[in-house]
Amino acid sequence: MDFNETEMREAVRELAEALETMLNLIKVDALPATPEAHRLMRKAMAFLDESTDRIAAPERPGEVLDLAVALNRLVVSTREQILDDAVAASPVPDHPNV
Repeated sequence: MDFNETEMREAVRELAEALETMLNLIKVDALPATPEAHRLMRKAMAFLDESTDRIAAPERPGEVLDLAVALNRLVVSTREQILDDAVAASPVPDHPNV
């Protein structure tokens, strides 16, 4: 395994940890989430579960990078949906008319 592949594996691990953190925050109701956010989280977790063996033992050069890019897209989509949900659930600021 070369240095770039080691970096990619570490990147995938970090993405997985970030996704797990988001899931845990939602589970304890620290962040609101709509059914769409939950769907995206399930999709990202399923992708991670399905690709774990390929990350550990890639069949071809560059496969870990491809998996990291795909996982990153899923995590970013999920994060954006969660942030959108949090903003939508926030109370409207109460300021005087300007």
